[in-house]
Amino acid sequence: MAVPFEIYYPAVRAKLQQNAIAVAGWTLLSAVTLAALLIWSLAVGNRMPKLPIAMGEELPNQQERIDMFIKDTRNLLIRSYNKVKQTPPRRQQSKTDSTNIMIPLDLLLGLGSTKSLSFGAFLEEEFSMKRYTKVGNLDDKQIAILNRKLNPSLNEYVPVLVKLIRHHWSLGDFEGPATVKPWSHVMRQVSRISARIFHSSDAAEDDHWLDIASEHVHSTVVWTENLKKWPAMLRPWVYRFVQGRGIMTQRFNEAEAVVAQTLSKRKARKGDHLSNPPSLLDYLAEGELGGGDVEAHTVAQINLCVAAIQSMASTVTQCLMDLATYPHYLPELREEISSMLVQKNGALDRQSLADMMKLDSFIKETQRLNPPDLASFQRKVMSDITLSNGLRIPKGARIALPTGAINMDSQLFVDPETFDGFRYYKVRMESEEARKSSQMVTVGKKDLTWGYGRHACPGRYVAEVAMKLLIIEYIVRYDISLPDGIKERPKNIEFEGLVIPDPNWELVFQSR
Repeated sequence: MAVPFEIYYPAVRAKLQQNAIAVAGWTLLSAVTLAALLIWSLAVGNRMPKLPIAMGEELPNQQERIDMFIKDTRNLLIRSYNKVKQTPPRRQQSKTDSTNIMIPLDLLLGLGSTKSLSFGAFLEEEFSMKRYTKVGNLDDKQIAILNRKLNPSLNEYVPVLVKLIRHHWSLGDFEGPATVKPWSHVMRQVSRISARIFHSSDAAEDDHWLDIASEHVHSTVVWTENLKKWPAMLRPWVYRFVQGRGIMTQRFNEAEAVVAQTLSKRKARKGDHLSNPPSLLDYLAEGELGGGDVEAHTVAQINLCVAAIQSMASTVTQCLMDLATYPHYLPELREEISSMLVQKNGALDRQSLADMMKLDSFIKETQRLNPPDLASFQRKVMSDITLSNGLRIPKGARIALPTGAINMDSQLFVDPETFDGFRYYKVRMESEEARKSSQMVTVGKKDLTWGYGRHACPGRYVAEVAMKLLIIEYIVRYDISLPDGIKERPKNIEFEGLVIPDPNWELVFQSR
């Protein structure tokens, strides 16, 4: 029987924190999306169950385990997961109050529907420090509006986003092979798409807003890391004087000024939607935030930027890297896209995006091997819960799923270490029932990228449409390959459970 296990979280994120800042705020984004930091502080005293500690026997020294977590989280998760899933439950006292309970698959029963788990509380306590930064998670009412109004309108968004992507395509035409770093291009396109969906059609054309969105994330990361060097009990007293607060506050004020202009335009139109189809801001302004609270709208927009932009940009960039590493997939993907365009007279819609099962499978396989986070379903326990094996997890504890290890489980996936771009396509072709499952946005015990149960990421349908349209544009426009002399897929930047595409990656593009 599988048993939960604990993983240390280093109280001081020493050496590799500078790397987090260098990738333009990725650490903060990964914490706030459908992917967040893997480990967080825990202080619930003797009520905590005594569980095996990840690599506790192999590495008795706590500092060595911390170092392994920082530098090699993937291997730590896989080795610990493979060990405890094959052994009876055993109990071991944790020697630190900084642990996370990793839940194995066979103990998930019931957790997907419980209301006793909170993502927002996890973020506030461990990372975002919303009381100081205002960065956090959308509240339940805002998420309900996203689900009830924005998601059903995504079919209307497809032609709008296609036009937006093509109008602002800046990568260029290459008569011969051209070596390019794709990250910045992907980031800008994703930022623009996000601005259109979440803010307004004007914001999508406003480079000032796009700059603010990314720069505020970066400045918040810098300031948050500086504040966390102080003991928690002193932070309420010192936060105003911590280095970086000035630039973070300035960026937020700039964002607030842009949002204020947007709301003024909406007021001048007597509450009519500014965009067609309406943006999430339009929907929020007639519902949860109908009072026109500029700060509340700004906080919502910043939270959406943090949650969406870099996670989508990461997946698109990872897909480009897989297309370059395994170029034999390009002809079949291109044929599927071309056939669908002919069938739809050149006008894609949401259903046609879903019907391109090979493309769907390729993206899902990329997410399986290179997700933004090696853990998912990170939650704080808000009231005591009992797992299906009788183990009680007390209020105040935090749990997560070791997704990076589960995705490498040979009992769940054939040859799990091998990239098989059509893995899920082949599964879906086996039966009509399978055809409806194993989709990119599917949530289940073998599909954990987006979380699990009622706690699954509500923005995954937005991400699906946005990422597919952008990847299609790359596939249709270019042949993509690795630079000469590179025979294997370049490595990600991985630390503390985060998986980050290297912004310095170079790929070879040639126009078709």
